[in-house]
Amino acid sequence: KVQQQAEAVLMIVEDFGPGIAPLDQRKIFKRFYHAESQVGVGERSGSGLGLAIVKSIAERHGGRVWFESKLGRGSSFFLQIPICQTKKVG
Repeated sequence: KVQQQAEAVLMIVEDFGPGIAPLDQRKIFKRFYHAESQVGVGERSGSGLGLAIVKSIAERHGGRVWFESKLGRGSSFFLQIPICQTKKVG
């Protein structure tokens, strides 16, 4: 989903998977992180960089990224980017 807000654009990606365990939630945006509770031994896929890259892009554009998750119900990821950015002097 994409929503235009007063001063930003909000993108929302939702899934209805197993959700993210509370212990994994605080680490989910760290580079190379794989949620142990979601992956069996030897079954990791991906580099663990995707969400860290999204967070970096959001912050470089003056935006932010966050998520909400409930075990057994899925997760919603939010990416909010300002429509107008102020230039940094320096």
